[in-house]
Amino acid sequence: MNLSNYNLYFQRKFRKLNFASTLIIFWAIIFSIILSLPIIYIFLKITFGINLFFDFILNYNILKITINSVLLVLLVVCLATLISLPLAFLNVRTNLPFAKYLISISVLPIALPSYVMATTQIELWGPRGIAYDILNKFFGTGPLPSFYGLSGSVIVLTLITYPYIYIGLCATFRRFDFQMIDASRTLGASVPKTFSKIIFPLVMPTVASGSLLVSLYVLSDFGAVALLRFNTFTIAIFNRMYSSIGNYGVLEICSIAILFCFFILFIESRTRSNSRYFSNSNSANMKILDLGYWRWVILPFALIPSILGFLLPVSVLLYWFISGVYFDNSFDNLFKNIFSDILSTILVSLVSALIITLLATIAVLIIRKKIRIISFVLEKVSYIGLSLPGIVVAMSLVFFTINYVDIIYQTFIVLILGYLISFLPAVITPVKSSVSQIDPSLEEASYTLGKGKIMTFYNIIVKLSTPGVIYGGILVFILCLKELPLTLILSPLGFSTLATSIWSSASEAFFMDTAAASLILILIAGIPTYLFMSNDLSKKVGL
Repeated sequence: MNLSNYNLYFQRKFRKLNFASTLIIFWAIIFSIILSLPIIYIFLKITFGINLFFDFILNYNILKITINSVLLVLLVVCLATLISLPLAFLNVRTNLPFAKYLISISVLPIALPSYVMATTQIELWGPRGIAYDILNKFFGTGPLPSFYGLSGSVIVLTLITYPYIYIGLCATFRRFDFQMIDASRTLGASVPKTFSKIIFPLVMPTVASGSLLVSLYVLSDFGAVALLRFNTFTIAIFNRMYSSIGNYGVLEICSIAILFCFFILFIESRTRSNSRYFSNSNSANMKILDLGYWRWVILPFALIPSILGFLLPVSVLLYWFISGVYFDNSFDNLFKNIFSDILSTILVSLVSALIITLLATIAVLIIRKKIRIISFVLEKVSYIGLSLPGIVVAMSLVFFTINYVDIIYQTFIVLILGYLISFLPAVITPVKSSVSQIDPSLEEASYTLGKGKIMTFYNIIVKLSTPGVIYGGILVFILCLKELPLTLILSPLGFSTLATSIWSSASEAFFMDTAAASLILILIAGIPTYLFMSNDLSKKVGL
């Protein structure tokens, strides 16, 4: 009787386990198909045969566009890393003056849309911009070198994207264990060897994750490179969509962008080499490096990214706004019209961020389980959307909804689905980075102490990955706030956001309206970012 009961018990457990595994695999397959809709659309609608396709991509103009895109990605990633690494260390682990405030202020450039950042930087540093006016007035200098092209694009995109790496590094340095460095130096290791063997392996997963996000963002950006007249994949796609018959070559260029995306993913995976590094430092007892009198020398350099990426652009917007208020009497009507846009923007971005964060967290847990080919495919297709221009993702969703599920066409369901495909990597990257740094011995210790799987999962995985989840949620909230092409194409009729308001005002040269909407957008995006990076909240979430 007892043996029969045990057999029935194990049979029920097996059926339950089998059903749960099947459900997880089914969910992962459906989710992967949804994320792959842009690829499926491209292969369904591609206009070239395989021979013509290779002739097309080997064309001189296409090769030049490819080189421009690759060069832009490499330069922005390198420059963003060079800014983020020392800045995060100085703000978190040294006695730099006002470091408590600099930690939060340094991340604020992330709140600016690329088209707003580019417009204000052109106004500042253009051949006859504000900087030229000041220098010419006092020193009689001629026009400044052109800000357009590769140099301007690198500067603008670096200022927008360096916080993607910086935020993760701040969290890493808060958990950084200086005892390992002290032990290395005590054992006679040189400074370069200590850096290569101790410091570099601990920060490398964070740098690799942030660089991946930066690369995909740069690859898909349109606003900055369009205003700065630098020809990349996105510019070529937009130009061919609106100037060629039958969108000649559009999807072929998209396929090149996707191949480059997979190459970036391959490089990132090889860089991390599936290695896992753990640190058990107590953030409450952080060792602070004393810079001595050098801290006052270093302080101006630590302020440069915040000044160039936030203070000066906001100053330009305030100048436009104040000038518009002074010369225009439509101040009251402006805020009456923009109030509904504020509510729409916050609501759709908040709902989208919550849904995307939840789905991304589930996806990361499935990827972590390494369920054969399922986890591999899910991880790779998750990053496709961010590498493509928003208009391509929107086109694929319009195609599938009109032809197969027209009931949801031009509804908020499609808009949120577009945000999901495009911005899922913004959540997956920090969550995966947080989960990868959880020491497996903590789970083993929990099991040894008699805790079950659910309590172990909650106390170890959930609590320790909370900073990454919160960061990812805030990041996707900001991206949804700033997104323009997806919102214009997929939103219901009559629906507008601050991003679409900025676009329509700028296209009609209403600078006061553009400045007002931009300042409100920056305020909405900047507040949660600043609060998250503030010391008190960061300590509460375990950073």
